[in-house]
Amino acid sequence: MVRNSLVSLFNHCSHMATFLINGTTKNKPRLDCDGYSYIMDRSTNDKTYWRCIKYSSDCCRSRLHTCILTNTIVKPPSEHICKVDGTTLQLRMFNEHVAHRAVNTQETPDIIVTNCYKGMFDPSIARLPVRDNIKRRIRMLRQNNRVVKEPNDPNFSSVPLSLTKTIRNDQFLRCDTGPGEDRILMFASDEQADNLQDTEEFLVDGTFKIVPEIFYQLHIIHGVFRDHVVPLIYALLRQKNTETYQRLINEILKIAPRWSPRSIMINFEQASIGAFQAAFPNVSVSGCYFHLRKSLHRKIQAIRNLKWLNDLVS
Repeated sequence: MVRNSLVSLFNHCSHMATFLINGTTKNKPRLDCDGYSYIMDRSTNDKTYWRCIKYSSDCCRSRLHTCILTNTIVKPPSEHICKVDGTTLQLRMFNEHVAHRAVNTQETPDIIVTNCYKGMFDPSIARLPVRDNIKRRIRMLRQNNRVVKEPNDPNFSSVPLSLTKTIRNDQFLRCDTGPGEDRILMFASDEQADNLQDTEEFLVDGTFKIVPEIFYQLHIIHGVFRDHVVPLIYALLRQKNTETYQRLINEILKIAPRWSPRSIMINFEQASIGAFQAAFPNVSVSGCYFHLRKSLHRKIQAIRNLKWLNDLVS
């Protein structure tokens, strides 16, 4: 009872306080209030007694009391003889945020570190370990807490159930074609599938930098919905040929049978263009200006490297 009540202790607290379960190195509850930290000393049926975390190191006798029933501080903290160390507090919060995200999210170590840097002051950042060491700690935390590991073989049995749902517990994984060299995983929420059928203009592209190693690309279909461009379909693909794109389109039509795009902007990948034109004969397909510029730039660089052209110019 005491522990459950502590979880929501300061939702309505008048002081600027943060309560953390297992917040100390010995996995004891910790309370942060006005720059100071307290550890739980003892509890009764209606009250929790906290003492300064520097009770032993600095002989600080500051205490405060909280009411379990009303979730309020019933006795404000007494005077501290220890000093507030904002940098140490920020470092502690950084470590806790890193640990929380490592265990509770699927973010890459780089993204976790970047997100946890936000809001920190330069003196605190200067005292942090080097980035590679923080990332190593994230990997160790995940290994110790048995976070779902990234598969290294396309023949893995199935996607873990926890990764098939949204945070609202709605279905997100819509298609898994099963073990094999041309495996396809497709993701979309119910809302995204509905919006897909009510949208006529689409932008299609793939990204290659953030996909698991066993897949070639993350293929994303965006739609222009209510004057906003929103992602509607995510698909992990191992190939980028016409057959793979045709299979993906067929899987999309299973969850969105009314899907009938009027126009699609796409990169200049002929396999993808051919698949969409075969599935939707009346669709208007246009190329993406961004990819056109990249293609022209690569071509110009290739021409510049031709020896005969250099000799001709010189």
